[in-house]
Amino acid sequence: MKVNSTYIVDVVDDDINGNGIARIDNFVIFISSALKGEKLKIEITNIKKRYATAKIIEIIKSSNDRINIKCSKYKDCGGCSFLHINNNYEDKIKINYINKLFNINENKIYSDSEYNYRNKATFHVNNNIIGYYSENSHKIVSFDKCLLLDERINNIYNYFKNIDLKDINEVIVRTTKSDIMISIKSNNKIFDYNDLLKYYNINSIYLNNKLIYGEKYIIENINDKKYVIFPDAFFQVNRENMIIMYDIVKLFASKGDKLLDLYCGTGTIGIYLSDNYNSILGIDINNSSIECANINASINMLNNIKFIAGDSKIAKTDNYDTIIVDPPRVGLSKEVINYINNSKCKKIIYISCNPNTLKKDLELLNNYSLEDLKIINMFNKTKHVECVSLLKYRS
Repeated sequence: MKVNSTYIVDVVDDDINGNGIARIDNFVIFISSALKGEKLKIEITNIKKRYATAKIIEIIKSSNDRINIKCSKYKDCGGCSFLHINNNYEDKIKINYINKLFNINENKIYSDSEYNYRNKATFHVNNNIIGYYSENSHKIVSFDKCLLLDERINNIYNYFKNIDLKDINEVIVRTTKSDIMISIKSNNKIFDYNDLLKYYNINSIYLNNKLIYGEKYIIENINDKKYVIFPDAFFQVNRENMIIMYDIVKLFASKGDKLLDLYCGTGTIGIYLSDNYNSILGIDINNSSIECANINASINMLNNIKFIAGDSKIAKTDNYDTIIVDPPRVGLSKEVINYINNSKCKKIIYISCNPNTLKKDLELLNNYSLEDLKIINMFNKTKHVECVSLLKYRS
């Protein structure tokens, strides 16, 4: 086998990265954008010790689950792994992946949006070209429309695409149901936003982390709760699927006396559950997030919830009914794992955007067993998948 050599293969499986899997003399070949059941002519693009990668030259027999790719920048961008397949088959791939990883038999994935769901986008600028970074590089990919973005973000992107960007390095656009925020990083201390305001109803504009127009934050309404969003605050990028996920968390949490919310961010989960618990403590190491969380508690007029900046040591062991963790992709810190194992808390709810670190952490949380796990397709058309797991204390 050599790079650039061609073969006729049958695709025997799919992976979570949007590849089809074939074998040549029992040697594994990962084929970009291929589907199980297809017969293909492929060209080898790279050879490793245990596998090779390939691209499709010709589709001899196509899968019924293949669809036309609507994005002309699909291969250049690399952000979407499943634009070539229908939504049902994407769900099937992700369900199979989670079931195999955790040795469970879940048959449902929760989702309420396929396209135009992202409420935040970061656009990079280089040589007066604005767009996304291509996968695993700093090459700028310019486009006309991203299928995953809120249409308002697409429109604002195209505005910036057609102006002089010589001093601008980055543009971040965030939206809520009713509001729009733009954050600009520039070598210039001045940005003339008057022309932009002629076309779009912008609520907030920041330049180099300083507010230059409008409100300090934008507001998202979720059911009967309000959440403020600052430029650097974390907020789920898929509003509709976030509500689905939080409802699953609420179902798992049920009702109780004391709730501990670790990695609480801007307090969205604790506030969402505020009617179910008498006392809630939220902890996050990010001071800006805690400032935002306390504003959220205030505008929702909640007296039973408190947010503190720091790590899990602040919580001590206080006989919590439930502990919720929603860590970044790297998973739980050793300190949090030790804290939970020693807490004897009866119920842990672990929200994860990285199933591999979730699996690793579940093995380290040796005082707990996995009771239930729900799968959310938070990031449709991409390789990412979210899980909400319920852990019970081994008494």
